Amino acid sequence: MTTDDLGTRGFAHGTDRYERARPSYSHEVVEHLCAGAGIGPGTRVLDLAAGTGKLTRLLVERGASVTAVEPSAAMRETFARVVEGVPVYAGTAERIPAPAGAYDVVTVAQAFHWFDPEQALREIARVLRPGGALAMVWNELDESEEFIAHLHRVAEWPFHALHDYRAELDGSDRFEPAERTLFPWRDELTRDQVVERCSTFSYVAAGLAVEPRARFLSRVREFLGEYAEPIELAYITDTYIARRRDFEPPL
Repeated sequence: MTTDDLGTRGFAHGTDRYERARPSYSHEVVEHLCAGAGIGPGTRVLDLAAGTGKLTRLLVERGASVTAVEPSAAMRETFARVVEGVPVYAGTAERIPAPAGAYDVVTVAQAFHWFDPEQALREIARVLRPGGALAMVWNELDESEEFIAHLHRVAEWPFHALHDYRAELDGSDRFEPAERTLFPWRDELTRDQVVERCSTFSYVAAGLAVEPRARFLSRVREFLGEYAEPIELAYITDTYIARRRDFEPPL
């Protein structure tokens, strides 16, 4: 699925549930991103594939001048309701609606895996000023924990957790070598909250019809019934910061 697919069907429904159920980012993580990318009062930030604005609002709290781009109309509608004072535009990582050099920093939260890396990195570099920074972040369930590994088996998790995106970033001639930092943390939830969070997984929200989705959630709920509340989910927040090279690479 590409970011174009996301705009048309990937997250066309259930965005209020996504906003409610998905975790935000810790103070430690946001401070790390802001310090590493140089985000502060007045910094021109493009939050790319901003979703419902979970990272956006944290950057606004630090005084950044943020613009959001999001391919999904439903996500943009929810974003406009929950994030005040931040413009949000239709667009994709491969076709960013912004002039060259318009931003000091581009942030991408929970989304780069949907991008065409070569096209997206070219576009991100285009809209960054020379020396500007790309900052990326993911909250990933920690499969090294036995409970998470079991949950992923029950949920037939189709992704490889904690992919190292430095290969894609460093393979681009438009960015300096990327810095990667991992932040482990834990979230305590009720069974209903865990089920709802699982319902927002992209392959469930976008890939399953009504009846298969209901069977999936029933299977997850049955598995969780073996555990007392609160249920603790182990996470790793995976972060990357890369600086745009000062020179213009050849076409």
